Amino acid sequence: MSKLFTKRFYLSLALVALMTFGAQAQTSISGSVVDSNTKDPLLGVSILVKGKVVGTISDTDGNFSLNVSSAPPLTLIFSMVGYSATEIEISDASVQGLEVNLEESSIMGQEVVVSASRVEESVMQSPVSIEKMDVLAIKNTPSVNFYDALQGFKGVDMSAQSLTFKSVNARGFGANGNTRFVQLIDGIDNQAPGLNFAVGNIVGINDLDLESAEMIPGAASALYGPNALNGILLLNSKSPFDYQGLSAYAKVGVNHVDGEDDDPAIYNDYGIRYAKAFNNKLAFKVTASYIGAQDFRGVDSRDQSSTTNGVEHGGSVETTGRTRANNRTYDGVNTYGDFGYNLGLVPLAGTPLEAVPTLIPSGSDGAFTPTGFAESSYVDNTTESIKLGGALHYRVTDNMEVFGQFNWGSGSTVYTANDRFVLDNFSIWTAKLELRGSNFYLRGYTTHEDSGDTYAANTLASLMNRNYIPDYVTGFGGARVAGNDIENSHAIARAYADNLQQNYAPGTQRWDEETKVLRETSIFEGGAKFKDASSMNHFEGSYNFSDMIDFAEVIVGGNYRQYNLESEGTLFALNDDGSEQSFSEFGGYAQISKAFLEDRLKVQASGRYDKNENFDGQFSPRVSVVGTVAGNHNFRGSFQKGFRIPTTQDQFIDLDVQTRRLIGSNQLLVDRYNFRTNTVYTEASIAAARTAAAGGDANARDLLVTPDKVNDEFKTEKIKTFEIGYRGLFLEDRLMIDAYYYHSTYQDFIAEITFGQAVDASDGTNADGFDPAPGFDPDSDAGQDAIIGNAVPGGRIQNYGFDTNADGDIKSHGWGLQADYSLGRGYTASGNVAYNELLDDDDLVAQGFRSSYNTPKYRFNLSLANRNVVENFGFSLAYRWQQAFFWDSSFGQGVVPAFGTLDAQVSYKIPSIKSIVKVGGSNVLNERYTTSFGNPRMGAIYYVSITFDEFLN
Repeated sequence: MSKLFTKRFYLSLALVALMTFGAQAQTSISGSVVDSNTKDPLLGVSILVKGKVVGTISDTDGNFSLNVSSAPPLTLIFSMVGYSATEIEISDASVQGLEVNLEESSIMGQEVVVSASRVEESVMQSPVSIEKMDVLAIKNTPSVNFYDALQGFKGVDMSAQSLTFKSVNARGFGANGNTRFVQLIDGIDNQAPGLNFAVGNIVGINDLDLESAEMIPGAASALYGPNALNGILLLNSKSPFDYQGLSAYAKVGVNHVDGEDDDPAIYNDYGIRYAKAFNNKLAFKVTASYIGAQDFRGVDSRDQSSTTNGVEHGGSVETTGRTRANNRTYDGVNTYGDFGYNLGLVPLAGTPLEAVPTLIPSGSDGAFTPTGFAESSYVDNTTESIKLGGALHYRVTDNMEVFGQFNWGSGSTVYTANDRFVLDNFSIWTAKLELRGSNFYLRGYTTHEDSGDTYAANTLASLMNRNYIPDYVTGFGGARVAGNDIENSHAIARAYADNLQQNYAPGTQRWDEETKVLRETSIFEGGAKFKDASSMNHFEGSYNFSDMIDFAEVIVGGNYRQYNLESEGTLFALNDDGSEQSFSEFGGYAQISKAFLEDRLKVQASGRYDKNENFDGQFSPRVSVVGTVAGNHNFRGSFQKGFRIPTTQDQFIDLDVQTRRLIGSNQLLVDRYNFRTNTVYTEASIAAARTAAAGGDANARDLLVTPDKVNDEFKTEKIKTFEIGYRGLFLEDRLMIDAYYYHSTYQDFIAEITFGQAVDASDGTNADGFDPAPGFDPDSDAGQDAIIGNAVPGGRIQNYGFDTNADGDIKSHGWGLQADYSLGRGYTASGNVAYNELLDDDDLVAQGFRSSYNTPKYRFNLSLANRNVVENFGFSLAYRWQQAFFWDSSFGQGVVPAFGTLDAQVSYKIPSIKSIVKVGGSNVLNERYTTSFGNPRMGAIYYVSITFDEFLN
């Protein structure tokens, strides 16, 4: 989309708002709102005119005043979290002294949700499973922040790569960056355009500005478009009309209290929000927050060397494993720069072994790994996060509001993918302009990211270790010539190379100088830095025809999006003319809902069509039925389809990650790397043939040509899922039960295959280093022998990672059960359990793919809370547990051990200063755990916080 089109869109939006400027007020209402039991004034109560956008809030004395341009009759809705909403009919043009009593709600299931159907509805009658966290839950969470508290939703996993970079996963296929899960902040897709997945809460909403979080743990493409295969999270900020005044918090804590991985360190978290409305027509808000801490470290010392581990899935590690000690093939999970080598496969020109080839060991005798570096050497665990935001709102009429919104976030954190990426001075910002009416909205927004000084830790360590191999070979050769046996020669070689490595070991001046150069040199140019300044523009709108159509509720909507990739060749492939990649997509949807049998039966049908310019169009339908029996028992069933578009990295990545080169699946790169004309063989078959040759089979040439996947059309991934569920109330509406079962079938499942190819080694650049070796025939017996022996004349073996579609259907299923109980006297208890299982793991493995299901079969949560045990005192406890499971990703494979954690807090309200003091902790028992393979070992954070709120109730 051109810049001219973008400017015209926003200009049109503004003109529509100005052209619809309304008349003067015709109805005036004033009064007060009080607690029905204590008769104390309630401040900050939302007062909204039903069916319109106009409204106000009660002030610090519980009083309110509202002028409406519409003539009576009209209905006012008085609502506040923790109280039952009340509707008051207004029939006179002037009403003074109106007193409204709100009753504190102790009945379950009173929440209203929007995300399930894009319209307001009772959570009891949602057509799909849905989870919600409201303002009170956010205030009372014992977790260190609201984002961590999302783990309390049933069936939800969270992968913690650092304190400030966490990924939400639901219903399997979990990942450190989940491309099957969508996160929206006030309707803005929270993905980084170059990464295509949500970046946690690095940019967006702080705890003071969050009004609610709603999550659909399942396919949602029919309403929300591509990539919402396994769930969608909607974070909604507070309107400056509804939540006014000043609020601020200061939270100071400590972590690393056991001193195991780092010295005890201070955790700092501060935030502020201010909002003001003028005559209920114009309002603004500003927000800011800061986090600074010493992050937890990756310290997994288990050995993931495929040479030494023969456990299930091959080359993976169980819950325990060897450490380095004297093991020459040790490849630690969080040890970097220690890739596996074999002396029999190392070019030996100029070494003592060249003159005496019989001294060259191969197979297991020749296997070794360089002595690597701990994560602390190459990953700075100083984490910071700064978030700034603001919004300006104007009510054009009683039925229409226009507002602009800006959010900016920056900081340093760590993200785990095929490497541990240190996002140093990373930033991302979004800007939105929206026109919203009582039955429609139009919005446009733009997102821009800047990778700052981001670098790949393992790549950096490997580059710093690049002299280790020739040093090791020299030391080994000298030891063998002197008559030492294999093992002693390896020991001598390691001591020799380690000694030389001390000249530029971490902490030395030479190390500081060289790492600085490599961190400032792009991967494209042989360094460790990658650049990403990609951006995304998005435009969408929706209209509800309820005022025009009586027989049913009909909603239609559509969107347009454009991606502009910009990595200067460090992450994404450039076009042949040197330009960056860009592409666009569009979509549209319609939904019809109809209630029968006096609203006891609700039928809903949705359909959406999406088209990305690089892929065929996709239709995503959803049909759902909700039936209410005996008043409070609701049964639901739904069938829907969804899909995800291959990410920008799936399509265009061109990145050397040391172990292999990641290549996007598109015609440009297939041709650039000669996959059609220079035979590629599966990495597994090359390794198997080398093992056979080392065992004495001189004729081992059982190489498997990579399937035609490199030539197949790359397709979108699809899902078909059906779900049944129940939500009901028992024991005088104090106990709510929610349960579901789902079954999903994936088609054209996207996964990575790995293969190798003989290429020219005349130089290491892309210009000719990836052409076929001159005169070399990879299909001949001699050619295959050379590949197996890693002795390609004038060439070398290049390994690749390539995303493509798996064949057949991949099925998964699961269930969840939750119980929430109001015990009386303010006590509430909750518990949930969830089960998820992949049914076709063996089929994916047989095709040569990683399944990457990455989720425990069982997990559960328990909580107990009371906001007012005695006057002004409250507490909350939250315990979660998950079963051990197998993690399978490009970073590595292995078992993630089971763990359980307890969060707790006690609070004291000080009404005289409108503040709450909270003392608590996340993982208060300090049971160290890791959420996923290669990620940091998380420990306790103990904190004290004070929160001031001008409208504190």
